[in-house]
Amino acid sequence: MTAISDQKDARTPAGPMDPVLQARDLKMFFGGVAALRGVSFSVGQDEILGLIGPNGSGKSTLVNCLSGVLSPSAGEVVFYGTVVTGWSRARRARAGLVRSYQNLRLFPSLSVNENLAAGFFAGRQGSPRPLAQVTADWAQRLGLAEHRETMVSALSFGHQRRTEIGRTLIGEPKVVLLDEPAAGLDTGERANLGHLLDGFRAERSCSIVVIDHDMSFISQLCDRVIVLRSGSIIFDGTPSDALNDAAVVEAYLGEVDGA
Repeated sequence: MTAISDQKDARTPAGPMDPVLQARDLKMFFGGVAALRGVSFSVGQDEILGLIGPNGSGKSTLVNCLSGVLSPSAGEVVFYGTVVTGWSRARRARAGLVRSYQNLRLFPSLSVNENLAAGFFAGRQGSPRPLAQVTADWAQRLGLAEHRETMVSALSFGHQRRTEIGRTLIGEPKVVLLDEPAAGLDTGERANLGHLLDGFRAERSCSIVVIDHDMSFISQLCDRVIVLRSGSIIFDGTPSDALNDAAVVEAYLGEVDGA
């Protein structure tokens, strides 16, 4: 594998479904507990991949290993052909691999503009346009134009969630890991989020991995889903096939009867 410096663009052009992010036999142990049991999969160029499973199945642990929050006990994370398992979270973000968190991690005493600017500087800073123009455009896109100078602590939860999504995307990443981005949003806000993510994917040629429990949201947004159970992959395929898979239904609902 070739090394990639912090300054060098890690993103050589890939084919339509060439892997841009790979997990290779990832294992994660916390004491004697196995949170991941040899998980392997890849994310294709421009693909939106759903990551689902019951609570405790290893979804957040997997995203933490992919993003550099955790160092896996074994296995590799490969980003555009380069092993990045030993890279810090910040180095991965600068290379174009970013993530959001299940719980909001905004700067509550800063404005919407300032939170968006923080995401811009933490990312690749790929835009040649002035920062003020970039943040203004993103505030407009997020439906937050009238709240640009408002401290995020004064916003509704839905507006805070939009700010966090914008802060994640503003640095023009190439692979985005989203941990329950639709949590706490109403039906309309979820639909708007889906449109935003799908539009960003098309506009920026970005691949996205989404954790969520709402199968309607996942089915409408994602090209493919992976289902985890007890730290192992039990399904990899289309959302419609997942809904009809006995192992997936059992993982969510308990033992499947004859019907």
